[in-house]
Amino acid sequence: MALMQKTKKCKVCKIPFKQVRAMQTVCSPTCALELSNAIGVRIKAKAQAEDKRATREKLDAMRTKPQLTKLAQTAFNAFIRARDAGKPCISCGKPLGSEANSYDAGHYRSVGSAPHMRFVEDNCHGQCKHCNNYLSGNHVMYRKGLIERIGVRAVELIESDTVTRKYTQDGLREIARHYNAETRRLKNIGAFDE
Repeated sequence: MALMQKTKKCKVCKIPFKQVRAMQTVCSPTCALELSNAIGVRIKAKAQAEDKRATREKLDAMRTKPQLTKLAQTAFNAFIRARDAGKPCISCGKPLGSEANSYDAGHYRSVGSAPHMRFVEDNCHGQCKHCNNYLSGNHVMYRKGLIERIGVRAVELIESDTVTRKYTQDGLREIARHYNAETRRLKNIGAFDE
């Protein structure tokens, strides 16, 4: 039984050819070799991506609690910087720089004295490096700026907060994921505003 010859387009060079075999998709052995190499490259790239993902998951599973805390803190601080971009320093009122790393995410109740307040958004605001580093947070002016920004009642709640917050490794991973996503969202909103 003879195969009816159909005209098809070659998958590689896109030139029409007469199909001789039922599953034939290319016009010549050269195109077949090129198609085979392209499929091999895709398979190799997919395998490398799988290996990379598996390695990343293994490394993430081996992270210690202090490493995860640092990762979550970095994500949280990036979110605070993105949230407060364009606002003045919470302490001195000077305009914060346009670069995200030109100012800090300063905590009202420091992480050292109140580690349970580490990831409380109302406790952390954009603060110039001078106030945060050289004036030890410029605490008195920070409180005045905080009252203006969130109100006396909210400041009193921050000051009286003694709720113990224990962060698990999975909880810290989730905090990092959440704040990374929020930072991306805020930056995308900012990109549309410009």
